[in-house]
Amino acid sequence: MVPSKLKRHLETKHPAHVHSNLDYFRRARDLNQRQQGRLLDSVKVSDKAMEASYMLAELIAKQKKPHTIAETLILPACKILAGVMLGPDAANELSKVPSSDNTIKRRIDDMSEDIEEHLAEKLQASGRFSLQIDESTDISGAAQLLANVRYVDADSIKETFLFCKEMESHTTGEEIFRVTNDYFKENSLTWNMCVGLCTDGAASMTGRVKGFIAKVRAQNPHIVTNHCILHREALVAKTMPPELTEVLNQAVQMVNYIKSRPLKSRLFSQLCAEMGADHQSLILHTEVRWLSRGKVLSRLYELRKQLLEFSGENAVPHKDKLADERWCARLAYLADIFGHLNELNAKLQGRNENILSSTDKIRGFMGKLLLWQEALEQGSMDMFPLTSAAPQAAKERAVYAEHLQTLKERFEQYFPRVADIEDYDWIQDPFHQESSTEKLSMKEREECAELRVDRTLKLKFSELPLDQFWLASASEYPSISHHAIEQLLHFPTTYLCELAFSTLTYMKNNSRSRLSVEQDLRVALSSVPPRIKKICAPRQAHVSH
Repeated sequence: MVPSKLKRHLETKHPAHVHSNLDYFRRARDLNQRQQGRLLDSVKVSDKAMEASYMLAELIAKQKKPHTIAETLILPACKILAGVMLGPDAANELSKVPSSDNTIKRRIDDMSEDIEEHLAEKLQASGRFSLQIDESTDISGAAQLLANVRYVDADSIKETFLFCKEMESHTTGEEIFRVTNDYFKENSLTWNMCVGLCTDGAASMTGRVKGFIAKVRAQNPHIVTNHCILHREALVAKTMPPELTEVLNQAVQMVNYIKSRPLKSRLFSQLCAEMGADHQSLILHTEVRWLSRGKVLSRLYELRKQLLEFSGENAVPHKDKLADERWCARLAYLADIFGHLNELNAKLQGRNENILSSTDKIRGFMGKLLLWQEALEQGSMDMFPLTSAAPQAAKERAVYAEHLQTLKERFEQYFPRVADIEDYDWIQDPFHQESSTEKLSMKEREECAELRVDRTLKLKFSELPLDQFWLASASEYPSISHHAIEQLLHFPTTYLCELAFSTLTYMKNNSRSRLSVEQDLRVALSSVPPRIKKICAPRQAHVSH
């Protein structure tokens, strides 16, 4: 700047400092710079505190904890640790992180909104997705409609939580469709994008005229619907000959007599310990929980001698049956067969299960049923370890054979088209020359023929998961890849909905029965992470006071 102008500015604007020496001006400059630095540091601390507050809220939602835990436990604990390990200044810095229950609630709502927006963008970009949907009642008696979605995201297929909506009145198919359709409209989604739909097979879902599926088909006639394989397998397992049904009911009554009485349960555990049993308690039977029946029967059979001893001084229902070797042989068979059914059920559960692999597992079990029938006719019961060791098992062979035949017929009834899965062998192994492609279009068959001799893709096939392989092939072989991906998008079960209901039950308990659960559920369950820096950017940061 021009010296003469600087001098004139000093004399006219700051006459009191005209005669001040150079040191004064240097001190003024340094003070001004320090004030600017402190202001910048304050802004940085506020921004960091806000970002940390969002990360804390995400952690609380992921762990399904009450919002108050940040202020009552997490932050005090962090301050204690920081104070001891790093000193009081570090503890004071942590005090600046906003952590009140209302703040945590707002943070979770913000992240839920961002996740929902981001997922909608991904679904729109994908252009096709598959849906699994189910309805259940929470602890407050409110009906909750829950949906999960599977879609193409870049180079792989992803699945995640979509929504949880409270049903205000009836849970009819029309109401379920209205709620789902409204959500689609709010997020710019259309039914033509939905290529598959998996439900639990309830009447509200499957009704021919007013059912949810019927309403969806009116919007998209080409949608592929599927009755949850887990529910179908559970329906198959319920069918038994009257002799075995009677044993099952009596066994359940014995178990429930013990488990419903705390004193009896403690006394029985004490007796088991004194007798050197591997386990010291029975398992309570329930019709709702998966895998309950097999574990209940196995534990009862294992502790039958202890229960017989215990029943001498207690009015255990049907206690005389425990001394009946033929009854025990039937109980052993039930424990064995439900153990096998449990194993199948567990294999069908889990994330990223597709319709092809699930159907293969059902076919495999049906094949084992035939094998067991043949073995039983030849007098072998090696496939049923508890049964083969039971003294009177040979006399009950006809009952076992009848049940195996019933299971076989029921599997054929509930899974009538499992053999059709062979038409899709080319998806699971496109390089196998014998994989059938007869039902494909000519364009798809041509691409399949070219793909089978593509050595570079053959190397990729051994390195990549199935969905990533077909997505990687889409640019060179678009028709056949599109067909394969559409099949892999279908949900075979409503497992994710069941998992979400378990989470909902844990979060919305007696202490939090008024919780509006959708936002917390979305942050807890979504595989789409919140974009915390994007959320923080337009917001004004304030430290906690």
